[in-house]
Amino acid sequence: MDTRFLTLMEFQNVYFYRFITLAIFVTTGVLLLFIFPEMKRSEISVVVPVLFILWGRFAVEYVRLKKCGPAFIHNDELVISRDGGHRQIPLTRIRSVTSKHSLFMVRRYRSWTDHLAFLQFTLNNGERVYTLAESKVFEYPAGKNTLAAIQAAVLAAKTKSLTSRQASHDTERSTWGTRLEAK
Repeated sequence: MDTRFLTLMEFQNVYFYRFITLAIFVTTGVLLLFIFPEMKRSEISVVVPVLFILWGRFAVEYVRLKKCGPAFIHNDELVISRDGGHRQIPLTRIRSVTSKHSLFMVRRYRSWTDHLAFLQFTLNNGERVYTLAESKVFEYPAGKNTLAAIQAAVLAAKTKSLTSRQASHDTERSTWGTRLEAK
């Protein structure tokens, strides 16, 4: 299975570069306050909306990253580790898996190949669980190989569960039929 989830060490790199990116945005905002009085109206109308869009996207990714934790698949369970412990979710309880590109959350700067994808697992009860996976820059959907591997693992787990339930149901029915014939 080709799942390329981020390890705990790679998560620490993402947290570090998130802090660096935040420092760059704060510095940009402070510098903009000093330059703002000398800027022309046409410059302001271009620069300020672009910066607000970038800051907004960074804020969205910042919140997404707070919900993420390192993950791996073991024995038909998705294991997500967080500060408060770890959580084991049977793959049969996963309804859907989606991915979204990350623009600002990276494992290292100056790399065109080390981009990340936010993976969202929607459980049968509607709860959403998040993690990060490797992705390429223009890959669609984000983290295509990991996404396909996870979807295949979920389908295999659901199929295995369904066949075992069907086999136990058939065994129960044949046992019931044997009891009726014995009477």
